Amino acid sequence: MRKRLIACIFLKNGMIVRSEDFKKHQVIGNPINQVKRFSDWAVDEIIYLDISKTRNYDNRRDDHMVKISSNKLDLLSEISKNIFSPFSFGGGVRTVEDIQNILQRGADKVVLNSGIYLDNTLLPNAVEIFGSQALVACVDYKDDYVYFNHGEIKSQYIVEDWCSLLERNGIGEILLNDILRDGKGCGYDLDTIKKIVDQLSVPVIALSGAGDYYDFNECFKKADPSAVAAGNIFHFKEHSYYYAKKSLEMEGVDIRKEYGVF
Repeated sequence: MRKRLIACIFLKNGMIVRSEDFKKHQVIGNPINQVKRFSDWAVDEIIYLDISKTRNYDNRRDDHMVKISSNKLDLLSEISKNIFSPFSFGGGVRTVEDIQNILQRGADKVVLNSGIYLDNTLLPNAVEIFGSQALVACVDYKDDYVYFNHGEIKSQYIVEDWCSLLERNGIGEILLNDILRDGKGCGYDLDTIKKIVDQLSVPVIALSGAGDYYDFNECFKKADPSAVAAGNIFHFKEHSYYYAKKSLEMEGVDIRKEYGVF
């Protein structure tokens, strides 16, 4: 299969934020405004990660007087009306009903994280009901250990063991997210990504560390994930997704060739 370049959007209280160290969150826009932009670019895929610590959002308007949805599911419904690329959605998923609600509102896949740590029956039950293809596990890690609850709880699992457990329980994809590289633009954690890619048979998505287009190419060439994801670079550089895809094509990466307009 051809490699994918994925745009990752972090949401907090209904707004897009720039994340750094899992602690600093700068509001940079309204997700509804961003939907058409990414659709016009014909992005391979979009991952929305809701990092809000509350289920209800502030009922206010942004700087462009666009009303923010009052909760996550309302926002998801608005996104799905305006998006034409495959997309995954995660954040605060704790039950099978949560997964069902997200899929019913238009998401192609659901991203799981702390919920499958807190309840070891959630993933097997979800696989049986929805199938592996609808489920992605986000693995937040630091110094070889997996963390949960917005990076606040250090678990007993090292990355390799947790990813193996996820695969055995039927996960469809794994999103590797290095906490120490979040928002830093210092390049991907190639060693860990390569280790997990070689270990697993399920697709691996690399996240955290993209600072320029070279980082995408280096990650594909040296670690060989199924996909590379990034957030900030697509928000702050004009036409960045288009130029990133062209750069990968010129470097010989077997990436999808479809391009949007700008």
